Amino acid sequence: MKFSANLFALSSAFLINNVKAADDVCKGECKSNADGVKECTFTATINPMAGELGYFRFDECGEVDNPTIGMELDTTYYFVQNDKTNHYHPLGFAYYPDGAHADVNELEPGIKPMNSASTCDETMSCPAPMYMLEGKYLGVYSNNEMLVPLSTGEDDFGLDVYEPLFFNPLLDWHGMGEWKIALKLTIDDDISDMFYFCHIHQYMSGRIKVLNSDGTVKQEEHLPELGYDYDEISAFDGECGTHAVTDYQLPNDMCPEKFVCDVPDSNPGLKAFSSCIEAMDCKMIRGMTNTVKSDSELALFIHQMIPHHQNAVNMAKALLKTETLMCDDITDDENAHCVMEGIARSIINVQNHQIQSMRGVLDGEGYLSESEELCTWDPMDSNDSHDSHDSNSMESMDSMDSEESSASWKNTAFAYTVGAIVSLCVLLL
Repeated sequence: MKFSANLFALSSAFLINNVKAADDVCKGECKSNADGVKECTFTATINPMAGELGYFRFDECGEVDNPTIGMELDTTYYFVQNDKTNHYHPLGFAYYPDGAHADVNELEPGIKPMNSASTCDETMSCPAPMYMLEGKYLGVYSNNEMLVPLSTGEDDFGLDVYEPLFFNPLLDWHGMGEWKIALKLTIDDDISDMFYFCHIHQYMSGRIKVLNSDGTVKQEEHLPELGYDYDEISAFDGECGTHAVTDYQLPNDMCPEKFVCDVPDSNPGLKAFSSCIEAMDCKMIRGMTNTVKSDSELALFIHQMIPHHQNAVNMAKALLKTETLMCDDITDDENAHCVMEGIARSIINVQNHQIQSMRGVLDGEGYLSESEELCTWDPMDSNDSHDSHDSNSMESMDSMDSEESSASWKNTAFAYTVGAIVSLCVLLL
């Protein structure tokens, strides 16, 4: 869907349908192989506009973000990750949301289901994903003799080869072949839900229900709990393809009058895209106006860099959302549109991962978060003196009158914008 001039024309029916569909259990596409054995497939993609980090989709489940999927015992399920959107998103499987990101148990040969009396952990035969590339299994462990002989005492299921390859540049990764994961659940005395998740980006977990042979769920309750809410997209962000920029639309007292000049009324798509750009630029400027309560150069760098990265990600998402990039083969380096699509997707995936890494550093070092370091600034209090301004952020404006203060703020905003653009260009070189 291309941009329309009306940035608020998001269909409420679409949202309602998505909510209803998300309550259903998607069972993938199942069929019998040449030996009459049932096999099922989930074909993974990523919807990057679904939230800050994006969410998984499966072709077999329709346009539902992070659908609840169902898996029967003793049935082989294939999760295919060939689509270009899977770059930087290797699937993982865990007994609790987010797996290793949250320091909880994943499906591994030596880890049994949480409530099971099985001794599979002693023989390294518990259910675990078997990671494959170009039709070749990358591990040694097996609980699926249809693929390779059954094993005992082996804990290598291919993840240590599979996951690092997703950090390769997009085109290199895309050219490596067919990405596939086989998973077979074999323990029947635990009906608790499980989760699929991204090994690189946290907070992308979706629920897996264990199914009876007739397709009904063994456990109605959604347990364990997910532990967080999925991002909700506003109408404006939905039209732009962005995350959390709605409150920064121009005019806005925190920002200059405009970032994009001389936009023709005769091009409604470009006008809408420009409005999105201006809102995300305003959000970045607000985010990059910090205090230094953490008393650290490292913390200040991160507090400045996170909103800078977020702006780059939002810009890349918004460009993809316009659907103006005409690219049939992302590997075609002679097509400028394909080059730009590759750059945009890489910005989204890489910089989102870097944002999470930087937030991890802030937390690990005991520094304040970026939101806790925002300057306090109320433009309504700037008519006479500026004593009410945060002393850490507005001391340089105390002697200015209202008109000079406004000009200084706008000049600072312009300088931030130029600096951000230059920095982004450097990152792309």
